[in-house]
Amino acid sequence: MNTIRKANVEDAATLTDIAFKAKGYWGYSDDFMNAWKDALIITVEDIQSKVIYLLEEDKAIKGFYCLCIETQELESLFVAPTYIGQGLGKVLWGNILLKATENGLSSFHFNIDPNAYEFYLKMGAKRIIYVESTVIPGRIYPLMEYTLTHLQTK
Repeated sequence: MNTIRKANVEDAATLTDIAFKAKGYWGYSDDFMNAWKDALIITVEDIQSKVIYLLEEDKAIKGFYCLCIETQELESLFVAPTYIGQGLGKVLWGNILLKATENGLSSFHFNIDPNAYEFYLKMGAKRIIYVESTVIPGRIYPLMEYTLTHLQTK
């Protein structure tokens, strides 16, 4: 059974590994992945200062997200490649909305990999504008926003 729990400092290396493998899932070149290496690191400081939750089953971490309340930004949402396509991103998304609400956010924004664009649209996010990558000059990404008033009750 999958459970969601708050990340602890011992999870930092595993979360970084998942982030790197999930980004690489899309078939990017080694040069591209090397450029992203530093941006994908989850630090102990991140875990201590941000809302980072992970989804696991039998101690195997399947995915995670990082939400920064201070900047109202979803910094990351990654599912380990082995588990992509099993609905875990949607499960994590539901927890993001819960934690954003608990922390008093009315909305949050995030840059996304273009390959994940359709997923975020299905989750109810809206594209605001396109922005240039801070990691790879000239590469353009959608800047998305989710407004919590869009949260639907079941």
